[in-house]
Amino acid sequence: MRVKDLPLFKRPREKLFEKGPQALKDYELLAILLRTGYEGKSATSSERL
Repeated sequence: MRVKDLPLFKRPREKLFEKGPQALKDYELLAILLRTGYEGKSATSSERL
């Protein structure tokens, strides 16, 4: 699922601002840093590899 398809409260960047970095999983933090996935994978799913 693409980050753009998630509800606002579940998006990594919004979650970071709302709850702080301690509330995010590693792949969510990486998705924020990368800001993009690669062909066929979203940023959040590509970090789970």
